[in-house]
Amino acid sequence: MSVNRTLLLALSIALASMCGSASAAASQSTTTVQTTKVYRANTPEANAIEKWLDSVPNADRRTMDLGKITIKSSKTAKGSLMTAANDGPPVPLPASGSPGEKITITNELPGGYVETWTFEWVGGGGGGEWRQTDYESHAPVNNPEKPNEL
Repeated sequence: MSVNRTLLLALSIALASMCGSASAAASQSTTTVQTTKVYRANTPEANAIEKWLDSVPNADRRTMDLGKITIKSSKTAKGSLMTAANDGPPVPLPASGSPGEKITITNELPGGYVETWTFEWVGGGGGGEWRQTDYESHAPVNNPEKPNEL
């Protein structure tokens, strides 16, 4: 009979530790929410995006008028999907963010001209800023034999 009690006690302890580990793992899970929205030029949203781009310190300045604008955002949050879910990148774009949050803005004009900016929120604890991490500008090549000429 004492063997059964010892076995029962050992099984109870093992089950309790497994439940605790599963609970701890679930509470430390992360969810990444990625959203994409597209806006047309000459809309209130496009004007807000233009104003936001021009307001970010030390960012590459626009070299083209705005065309079709695509905003992609990526935000990672600890906890459940419900905690991390959002409606996507708001317009106007946010003045602040969460550490590691990213926003990519792509401006496409007819004829193949494209500009892309990527920003990441750095800092925390009540402070921080959007910092540009990448910028690309592409123009179509008219003569493939002379790719450096537009």
